[in-house]
Amino acid sequence: MSGINAEHLVFLDESGINTNLTRLYAHALHWKRAVDAAPLNTPTATTVLSSIHLDSTTIFTIYQGGTTAARFREYIENQLVPSLKKEDLVVMDNMRSHHAKTVTEYLDKAGIHYAYLPLYSPDLNPIEKMWSKMKAILRKQKVRVASELPEAVKKALETIRHTDCEGWFHACGYMH
Repeated sequence: MSGINAEHLVFLDESGINTNLTRLYAHALHWKRAVDAAPLNTPTATTVLSSIHLDSTTIFTIYQGGTTAARFREYIENQLVPSLKKEDLVVMDNMRSHHAKTVTEYLDKAGIHYAYLPLYSPDLNPIEKMWSKMKAILRKQKVRVASELPEAVKKALETIRHTDCEGWFHACGYMH
């Protein structure tokens, strides 16, 4: 992807979230254990499917369960494609639903430029860093009711700034 302006890269990925997210680190009084509570019975995993652009634009959807080819195509067709510019390049990982015939046929028919990252290369995808920030915010909020997750995700993604994206794109090698 060398020679492509980072402003035209649109990274796409999905991430699972749930109501049992807890902070990874905590402070406690001397000789006291840090304690937090999380529900034992968690509902079906919730998936966030999103894209990220250098200007901090995120186009996302949230649904219960995993990403199927049909769900992925629906997202691309109804949400992502209307937001793309002619010169944008959509970059995806190698998840099976991203390679589905229905998806690639639609992308080709719509004239969308797309590329796949090498296998097992999350370090090349700036959206992985966005997921980290989003999940840190969700852990801090302690969302324990599944119906509250969509609004919490929306608020978390609204905190993403242009400077965050510049740093993430730079860290992944797309800016110098």
